[in-house]
Amino acid sequence: MENHVINGLFTDLSIIKGVGEQSYNKYCRLLGKERVRIIDLLWHFPNKIVQRNNITKIRDLKGGEIQTVCGKIEKHKKGFRNAPHQFDIYDGTGILNLIYFKLPFYMESKLKVGDTKYISGKVKEIGSKKQIAHPDLMLSYDEFSTQREFEPLYSLTAGLSNKQIIQTIDNIFQFIDKMEPFVDWHSESFLNKNGWKGIIETFRDIHIPNKDYFNATNDENPIRRLAYDEVLINQIKIEHIRRLRMKSNGIVMSSENPIIDKLKSALPFKLSESQNIAINQIYADMSKPNQMIRLLQGDVGSGKTMVSFFSGLKCIFSGYQFALMSPTEILAKQHYENFKKFILGSNIKCCLLTSSTTTDERKDILEKIRNGNVQAIIGTHSLFQENIRYSSLGLVVIDEQHRFGLHQRLSLQRKSVAGKADLLLMTATPIPRTLIQIKYGDIDLSELKNLPNKKEVKTTIISISKVTTMIDKLNYICNSKNKVFWVCPQIQSNENNMSVNDRYDFLKQNMKHNISIVHGKMTEKDRDIQMNDFLEDRTNILVATSVIEVGIDIKAANIIVIENANNFGLSQIHQLRGRVGRNDQESWCILLHDNTLNEVSKNRLKIIKESSDGYQIAREDMLLRGYGDIFGYRQSGFRDFKALNETLISEIGKKAEDDSKRILDRILNNMEQKSRYKRLFDFYEAHEYKYIIS
Repeated sequence: MENHVINGLFTDLSIIKGVGEQSYNKYCRLLGKERVRIIDLLWHFPNKIVQRNNITKIRDLKGGEIQTVCGKIEKHKKGFRNAPHQFDIYDGTGILNLIYFKLPFYMESKLKVGDTKYISGKVKEIGSKKQIAHPDLMLSYDEFSTQREFEPLYSLTAGLSNKQIIQTIDNIFQFIDKMEPFVDWHSESFLNKNGWKGIIETFRDIHIPNKDYFNATNDENPIRRLAYDEVLINQIKIEHIRRLRMKSNGIVMSSENPIIDKLKSALPFKLSESQNIAINQIYADMSKPNQMIRLLQGDVGSGKTMVSFFSGLKCIFSGYQFALMSPTEILAKQHYENFKKFILGSNIKCCLLTSSTTTDERKDILEKIRNGNVQAIIGTHSLFQENIRYSSLGLVVIDEQHRFGLHQRLSLQRKSVAGKADLLLMTATPIPRTLIQIKYGDIDLSELKNLPNKKEVKTTIISISKVTTMIDKLNYICNSKNKVFWVCPQIQSNENNMSVNDRYDFLKQNMKHNISIVHGKMTEKDRDIQMNDFLEDRTNILVATSVIEVGIDIKAANIIVIENANNFGLSQIHQLRGRVGRNDQESWCILLHDNTLNEVSKNRLKIIKESSDGYQIAREDMLLRGYGDIFGYRQSGFRDFKALNETLISEIGKKAEDDSKRILDRILNNMEQKSRYKRLFDFYEAHEYKYIIS
């Protein structure tokens, strides 16, 4: 199969005309990546389409909307010191006040009294006056006549204008047009039947629109075709798993476990009602001859881990091995220590297997796993490596399931008894029910509500300008029983945000306490050293990036500072906030901002301040930002999708599910079709394809 177009799109953006070193760095910042490829910018969709040539009379202008007027410059009041430049524009129906707080030198020659101009920008109403500050466009008739009718508007970063992105996108399509035509994975008849274009032309319609597709009918929205492909990929994977499950029954676990009841009564706390319901649902599934695949979904602090421990006990007492896979070594160690306490007094053998397990220890552990001398195996991705052989793996539990790919899940399941192990997936990410079915397929769901005795974390919003005063207070209250997480959004600094390293240096100079640092560019060994110093009270403050988002359980930590909180998704802030409030002390979450918040950002932080319900937070955030802002790598239930949203799921989910059955048949039985649809998986970087065709 020729992959020249796909490979071309996956090359570095720097090869595109006009993308120099400075602008390349800005694109990296915009997309939150260290390296940006052509395809990455194509996935950066517009969030609005503006019809610039739709001229509005000044008397009819509406505040809060981007509109275009044509009028004569009647008056110019020059700015003095801090006063802005002001221009009065008249079109025969009213006067528009044009404001420039800083008038670029080259603009003075373009703004002469008596000239007629086409002006476009966001209108503001102040009393009876209409105003545009720093218009998007200020054009003569000749310039306006060559202007695009529909202009896409993109989210931006400092130093990068909408005009620059549009020009780069234009240059990308000039680059693509020089390639050989790309043969789509869908047949021409299939595309015509659905009113869709080929993949390249679909991206062209998104970025060089000939209509406002955000306000058109759903069938006219080109994003719909991309969303269909994403659902289709998942449905093909899910259909493949369904067929594997249908080939064989599962493992029938014992229905009577008196020791489990004894351990439950020995707990120092009472399980919540939703925990008991979830345990009973899981036990009922495990006792059936069919393979269990269940998603355990619960907000931060709802007690998912304890439910998984009881699930593991049922498996062990039925004569099988139980494996729990965590996304990080730190979390795996915590699960291991907690499980050992949980089974104290029983004859259950438990082991921990991670990448830092020594060679001699690993050899001994692998032998015990192989011969069945250990019943509970807890670890990281090490659990599914090729050289591990399980004696009788009966239950696989995957914590924070969204951090593992389908291929990792299948690899671990295949090591079970004839590939029949029950599977329990756990996640704290709020996911709408419709998305669960699309993403996970034929799966059962257990939901946990917050533990009734979980202490509320007091959340406050503070300006970064008050950081010195806040540090003084932290110096006073910080100790081994009042430990602090300090979270920064990035590893490298820019003009807006301080990096995790710079904040670490700053705090070392201004705080009286020992400080640890953890971020994604450190080696796992160095991260563990720093984290252990924090765990074992050699330090009282941990400066980190969002790597601490998942599962870190440090009871003494009851203060978390989240710097530039407006740069995080609300679900992510909620996850981070869940790292504190795990003891009987008062707990605080401090959201720092940089005084440049717009109204949307202010309202978003207000949501997180006033609510502790992860599902409600996610819903409110979606309503406030709109689905356009959760495309790509945003923090939400749709974080793994580039074009898909909940509305599109309900429209195209059933179609993709039906089509996936026919397409999988073609993939499995026809080499030409296999090659064709491999392009689909390659384009969307769905690397699980090899598990479907193997």
